[in-house]
Amino acid sequence: MKTDPRTRYTREIITTAFWQLLQQKPMEKITVKEVCTLAQINRGTFYRHFRDCYDLMEQLEEQALEQLEAALVSTRDRGVQEVLLSMLQKLQNDEDFLAVLARQSPDDAFLHRVVGCCFHYMDLRMDAGERTGADDGWRGMQNTFLFAGASGVMSYWLHSDRKAPPEQVAAAIAALCAGAAGVEPPAYSL
Repeated sequence: MKTDPRTRYTREIITTAFWQLLQQKPMEKITVKEVCTLAQINRGTFYRHFRDCYDLMEQLEEQALEQLEAALVSTRDRGVQEVLLSMLQKLQNDEDFLAVLARQSPDDAFLHRVVGCCFHYMDLRMDAGERTGADDGWRGMQNTFLFAGASGVMSYWLHSDRKAPPEQVAAAIAALCAGAAGVEPPAYSL
């Protein structure tokens, strides 16, 4: 379905205003009034397109994930480290959509969604089970561990001002994941 050019323009100026404010302060401190003032629109116009600033943020996050997915499709065949590197390079850029959104997420929820998207292209979930011959329960535990570990490393890197180069972080995550994915299930009895 095509959108009217005026509607596209209005949504774009609202998004641009919100984006400018998002780069200056935490999302929780941004008001609809501020967005409207910066976009030079009235509040009724804002509410015609978005419920509130949280709705606008959610839509921006969805848009960012779609952009990330498009970027990751091209790296999928080059291996795990290339997929990670592609995502980390996007996160390293201060002006990048993804980096600002990831830093704005108070509980790293958006970063977890980014990592989930990345994991889809890394195919680690399937590889772990095939290498170890593990059952679904063990594969599930491995995948949860790998996901949490990769998310934790990326969160640490983002919140420590991205001092290490993306290549180093991608190599570290790939090595840690490869090591953990190859672990055999422990023998246990009831």
